[in-house]
Amino acid sequence: MAHRPERLTIGPVAFLVAGLAFMENLDGAILPTAAPTIARSFHILSSQLGICVTAYIVSVVSFIPVAAWLVEKYGVRPILFSSVVVFVVASLLCAASTNLTELTLMRILQGIGASAMVPVGRLVVFQSTTKSEMVRAVSYLVWPGLTAPVIAPVIGGLIVSNTSWHWIFIINLPIGIVALIVGYKIIPQIGPGQSSKLDWFGFIGLTISLTSLVFAAAQVGLAKVNVPLATSLFLLGIVSAVPTIRHLIRSNKPLVDLAALKIHTFRTSNGTGTIYRVAHSFTPFLLPLLFQDKFHWSASRSGAILFFYMIGNLGFKVATKPLMRRFRFRPLLIATTILSALAIFGIVLIGARTPIFWVGALLVACGSIRSLGMTLYATLTFADIESEMMPHANTLYSMIGQLTTSFGVALAVVSLKLGGSFFAPAQEFKVAFLIAVVLMVISFIGLIPLSRTAGDSLR
Repeated sequence: MAHRPERLTIGPVAFLVAGLAFMENLDGAILPTAAPTIARSFHILSSQLGICVTAYIVSVVSFIPVAAWLVEKYGVRPILFSSVVVFVVASLLCAASTNLTELTLMRILQGIGASAMVPVGRLVVFQSTTKSEMVRAVSYLVWPGLTAPVIAPVIGGLIVSNTSWHWIFIINLPIGIVALIVGYKIIPQIGPGQSSKLDWFGFIGLTISLTSLVFAAAQVGLAKVNVPLATSLFLLGIVSAVPTIRHLIRSNKPLVDLAALKIHTFRTSNGTGTIYRVAHSFTPFLLPLLFQDKFHWSASRSGAILFFYMIGNLGFKVATKPLMRRFRFRPLLIATTILSALAIFGIVLIGARTPIFWVGALLVACGSIRSLGMTLYATLTFADIESEMMPHANTLYSMIGQLTTSFGVALAVVSLKLGGSFFAPAQEFKVAFLIAVVLMVISFIGLIPLSRTAGDSLR
């Protein structure tokens, strides 16, 4: 960007961006809940709607770097407000869809809007935030990702049960209108920078690679995997990534500058931190299945118990900032990782007859630890990133975050299959959660090289 914007009142702007992120995350997480109802409306199988989820993720990941380039060319406000309009209009078109093809195309359009909506808003916050305010800013920005996957099944169930599936998309209209009105008043005027021509080689290479990898992950997550297709997609993704990465490193004006990966704190947060986030992504995905499929609890009882998990995620936020001021990042991350492994292992030990009190207490603990860890990694990500490097670092962070969501769910499904195939079917969930524990141990090992003073600039 051409210049650093004047200092903002961080609270309102960060809260607005968090609201946009919540709308996006909720929209993505709520669709699987409504899938059976939509499938009946379209006269198709529920599994066929998986293409809508995958197409959405692909469009988001592919267009995130283009959104950053557009901001450099046209400035923040035109791109941010346009992205909200595109997302809301696409949501209404999703609601108006009458078949799978129309819904898939509109989900792609929705993804294009989402690719700029949250990353651009987050960039405004980070570039306008002093190091001392970073913890506060991140505390606003993290909560949508913590809560949306947990409450989406509940909200989706209520909408589908009491109205029609169309309202899971129409609900974005009032949220988007409020966001535009508030954003017009508080988003600063940040002009265009010194933009260059769009790096088409980088864009095409990244699109082919990321699309292949996301579709491969989606294929792996299906009940019946087409092994040759999944393998071919993974190979295509990796093979196309090699020349693309080489180009991004050598180019003077790459679509995505990879220089941020040379910074140890950024690399740790997006390497070790990704493993940590993948391990924790097992919990909100597998718990509803465990409660309903194995424990044979009703959907309402399962949803009520999951609220304890959300309470932990949100309730522990008040303790996050004091802990980060009192202790350094490294010991906090190590302690959080150990406690996360223990909490997930605790889920392995519960059964259908475990007293609800203990199940609720365990979920509160698991949600609290997850909340702390996610906030720590998100904050550490930009601890040593200077303003000039922030746009490309934010782009990388956004892309990795979307891929983490996709691969986390796929790995959870694979873990269930491994548990059912190599052990008794009754043990499949225990095996899956044990794999999550192993991932947590790997992330612990990744923290060992982290500097003792990492993140001190934020304290």
